Amino acid sequence: MATATQQKVLGAFYTSDPVAKFLVEWAIRSPNDTVLDPSCGDGVFLAAASERLLEFGNRAPSIWGVDVDPEALRASLLRSPGSRLVEGSFFSLRARDIPPVSTVVGNPPFIRYQTFNGEQRSQALASALGAGVKLPQLCSSWAPFVVHASTFLQNGGRLAMVLPSEFIHAQYAREVLRYLLRSFRRITVRMFRTKLFQALSEDTLLLLCEDFGNRCQWCSITPDSALEEATQTDERAIPVDLEAVEAGKHRLTRYLLPPKVRHLYENLSGQDGVTRLGDAADIGIGYVTGANDYFHLTAPDAARWGIPSAYLKPAVLSLGDFHGTVFRKSDWEKRLQTGEKAYLLRIEQPTEKALRNGLWAYLAYGKKQGFQTRFKCQVRENWFAVPHVRVGDAFLSYMSGGTPKLVRNSAGLVAPNTLHIVRFSRGFRWTSLLVGWQSSLTKLSCEIEGHALGGGLLKLEPTEAENVRIALPNARDAKPLVEELDELLRRNKISEATNLVDTIVLRRRFALSKSECDLLGDAARQLFDWRMHK
Repeated sequence: MATATQQKVLGAFYTSDPVAKFLVEWAIRSPNDTVLDPSCGDGVFLAAASERLLEFGNRAPSIWGVDVDPEALRASLLRSPGSRLVEGSFFSLRARDIPPVSTVVGNPPFIRYQTFNGEQRSQALASALGAGVKLPQLCSSWAPFVVHASTFLQNGGRLAMVLPSEFIHAQYAREVLRYLLRSFRRITVRMFRTKLFQALSEDTLLLLCEDFGNRCQWCSITPDSALEEATQTDERAIPVDLEAVEAGKHRLTRYLLPPKVRHLYENLSGQDGVTRLGDAADIGIGYVTGANDYFHLTAPDAARWGIPSAYLKPAVLSLGDFHGTVFRKSDWEKRLQTGEKAYLLRIEQPTEKALRNGLWAYLAYGKKQGFQTRFKCQVRENWFAVPHVRVGDAFLSYMSGGTPKLVRNSAGLVAPNTLHIVRFSRGFRWTSLLVGWQSSLTKLSCEIEGHALGGGLLKLEPTEAENVRIALPNARDAKPLVEELDELLRRNKISEATNLVDTIVLRRRFALSKSECDLLGDAARQLFDWRMHK
């Protein structure tokens, strides 16, 4: 079987028996069903399918399995001796190579775009395009895999698969969802509070599609606490707005919320005075050094090497332990005094004097350590010259345990790609945006627009951050509120800060009741709890 390293390269994280059994029991409904697992691995789905069909009285089932790993195929044959196995890349197969089946079940390889390349990627993207789905070069392998797998189905067939949570938040996944909506009459997405793969950092869900060859008439989200508590019925299914989802107006995660919350959120989002962050600011990633430990220095490091101050740019690497609305020079100086790496080595055109004064020695040390061979360094004209260093108006958390932080950059600092750089647009007061960011509306919006990572972290990509909603205060309230909020947050009084903004902004300006504010806050906590259970 594949080693841990091979597993990562192949994306081969094998499914547990309970997950395979759940999907197979849903997908196989008669003794005449035929089955394909297009990435069969160790044969867990094949074995479950054999057992299911045997229960129906079929002792000679037509079950097909495909895998690129010959050792995995040998394990599959032991678990399901009657299965017909094909060794090779699934993307190299066409529907004529295997008879059309009534059921496709499986767990596609979770190969990230960094290792999903070469001929394999070309075949995958071409197969998806052949089905009418144009996917970008930077998609993961599961996306074209799902599309390609469906082409092996008979009309009326069913598809049941384990998918990464990218299905509900990645931009390119929208094309896959649109294809499924055009191709299956009924679609259900099963989501779970507890992880299906404990050893895998990637969160997963179950995709259930039926009646291939017909346009979707029903699509739903079914939230479950755990697989052990899930049933085969759709009693807890939450129907989604097909038109809105197909148009990409919002994500499926929104349907984890009660209808009353969704309606309140939509109504608020359309009001004057409520803006998308992307309409009020430009959001971009910070600079990429290629070797953060080398290019960021403490004050003692800089002094020991004798690096001139002209080549040291004050920087902030994280907002993790910062509490406040404004990051001041005094906050940076405190970090410097406690020995944090608070300088970026910023070299554009080093002078001969600078080289003699210690900069040359530090660069020679870097070359000795091999930093010039790092990918991001070696593609530069000068490996030591970090590009795209910008001073923004504010910083925005990229990954957060709680609500992402939007913080004014009053110290003129730079930041790496661990933070987003925010530049406010003309016509928007930064004080108003910082105040509105603390409301229950924005806390909920961050949970809706961002996506969860392993360990419960919330990640906000720039395009996701652009969609976060902010209710702006009246102009006269903004400046004094920023100062009061800064004081409250620095004392870690987060709830008090949110209640203050809800009262002055949501209730006073937008005429929400206290119960409606509570509804938004409770919904934000509900989605927070959902991702923290991961």
